[in-house]
Amino acid sequence: MVTGRRNLQEHGLMGLALVLPAMLVLVAVVLYPLARGIYMSFHNVTFLNLAQGNHLFVGFQNYLAVFAKPAFWTAVKNSAVWTVANLVFQMALGLGFALLLNQPLRGRGMFRSIALIPWIVPSVVAVLTWRWMYDSGNGILNHWLMRLGVLDAPVNWLGSVNTVLWSIIAESVWKGTPFVMVLLLAGLQSIQSELYEAAQVDGARNWHILGLIILPLLKRHLAIAAILTVVYTLNNFNAIWLMTQGGPLHASEILVTYAYKTAFQDFNLGQASAIAVIIFIFLSLVATLYISVVERGE
Repeated sequence: MVTGRRNLQEHGLMGLALVLPAMLVLVAVVLYPLARGIYMSFHNVTFLNLAQGNHLFVGFQNYLAVFAKPAFWTAVKNSAVWTVANLVFQMALGLGFALLLNQPLRGRGMFRSIALIPWIVPSVVAVLTWRWMYDSGNGILNHWLMRLGVLDAPVNWLGSVNTVLWSIIAESVWKGTPFVMVLLLAGLQSIQSELYEAAQVDGARNWHILGLIILPLLKRHLAIAAILTVVYTLNNFNAIWLMTQGGPLHASEILVTYAYKTAFQDFNLGQASAIAVIIFIFLSLVATLYISVVERGE
């Protein structure tokens, strides 16, 4: 009995020793910055007093100051449009491509590889390529649209408040759709072919099969793809910053770029931390939904 307990203790200590490095990294990279950000959101912290040990506690003043700024609500509105548009288009296109590439096509493997190219391209390279395509003077988009007679004059896609956000959404949809496609394609391959055959024998048409067989059986995969898309899109700093830095006139400003500007251009770390905490709360709710979906399998 004593020997058994000793072995259990030794195995427990060994397991703790193996997990300890990962726990230390988690604390240093995730938990400490999170706690520090929450602390700063309730204190008056700027670059001038950042090195001080004790900062003035201001309660919810940073949050109230953020809520009082019109630019914050513009960023909230843009974030909502940015996230919902990406979600709708990526889910629709991802499902469409997944259905197409699940068919017994000739050269299906090659088409699947080609469809993954946007996802494989580094985000910085993709954004800079699209920014060049949108260039009002030398961009290939204006060039071809004018040659085809769609446009009479070049359009400043990234310089107009009417087109800038949707132009960046197009790049983000192009970049993120293959990820959704892969998730849904994996779900489609798990559906037994006998179900399709039985439905066809009963006279079901394609839209009947889609609505009564495919979508219900893909419910879990669709939920996971949607939640992950929301989390990634809301945190997609590179696309906005590298194209427009939130301009013009905050027309493409989202919460993550507004938080960055508040911290490193206005030098107000307290208010920037308050914005970060607001983003964290929303993403925590999304993550809770994700966990519940995965655990219940719905």
